[in-house]
Amino acid sequence: YVGAEREVGRALERAQTHICIIDYDQNAEEAIWVTERLRSEYPDGYIFGVSASSEPQRIIAAMRAGCAEYLLKPVQNERVLEAVARMEAKQKEKARSKVRGKIITLLGSKGGTGVTSLALHLALELAERQWKCVLVDQHPALGDASLYLGTGRHQYSFYELASNTDRLDQELLQGFLLHHDSGLHLLDSPEAVDAIHRAPPPAVEHTLAFLADIYEFVVVDCPPGLTDVTLACIAQSDQVVIVMTAELPSVRNTVRYMEHLAKLGYNSSSIHIVLNRHSKRGPLGDDRIEKALGCPISLRIPNNYSEVIRAINAGMPISSANKSDFAAAIKKWAHEVVSTNKQEKAKAAAAVQSKVGVLRLFGRVS
Repeated sequence: YVGAEREVGRALERAQTHICIIDYDQNAEEAIWVTERLRSEYPDGYIFGVSASSEPQRIIAAMRAGCAEYLLKPVQNERVLEAVARMEAKQKEKARSKVRGKIITLLGSKGGTGVTSLALHLALELAERQWKCVLVDQHPALGDASLYLGTGRHQYSFYELASNTDRLDQELLQGFLLHHDSGLHLLDSPEAVDAIHRAPPPAVEHTLAFLADIYEFVVVDCPPGLTDVTLACIAQSDQVVIVMTAELPSVRNTVRYMEHLAKLGYNSSSIHIVLNRHSKRGPLGDDRIEKALGCPISLRIPNNYSEVIRAINAGMPISSANKSDFAAAIKKWAHEVVSTNKQEKAKAAAAVQSKVGVLRLFGRVS
């Protein structure tokens, strides 16, 4: 029953249902008004119009107003179940299309902490696990990711892609990508020192969001320092990784980074501390570092510096099949990243399933 306009307005404010059934035989004009209002206020809901009239004009008017289904009286249970099944399929498809990839931004507390090496090894491990992954070399010039991967340089960089947001689509993206044998894709940094490319922070945010709609993981390799572009990357990120080493300047800078990000309102739970080149016999113990940081170290990467340097010089990253402590730590890291991603997807699926459950319940009681 469609009641008076004022009563409908109050009902809309309290509405929590996912399916609304509107009788078009009571008052067709008011039914159309309510349908349009519901469609505008609750775009995720589904509206079923019911009527004894099979006149094409009535059906067209109802569908144009926003009805997802138009059922004829007497409403048959079979027709309702079919309509509910269609809504369930649409709900699942909509949920799948809304799930975007995870953006993981890495930056060093100072130069030389090994950010590029960790970023590319994490990205490689994700790609080798059959996740669709892209590595973004966000250095404004002379980034090393393509050198480490042995892919060769690209004539176009991430910054040039971000400078073309008005033309940004998958076809344009293909012209900027480097491809590694593992399946990992790479967006290179500019190579020439005297031709540093820049893009405004909003364009960088837009480009990363675009990549997250295509890839399951976007790993961003940032230079040290909280520049406006790096802050734009952080703003889009699901996880921010500060890479540090067991040195006093690195610890001090990490504390400053965390304090600055807190002032800017970034969620501390999304910030992770990775201690690279970790050694139990290091000059600064883990307890002292964690006390200074005021938070636990998220991950420790063992000190396999000579092995990493050999891999860099050969242009062949350390394989996941390698039995070294370094490879094991990267595997553990990737496993944690994937597990978190799966848990979040499961929560999203549960939310969708709760909506679908309403549809199924409706189907049973119809």
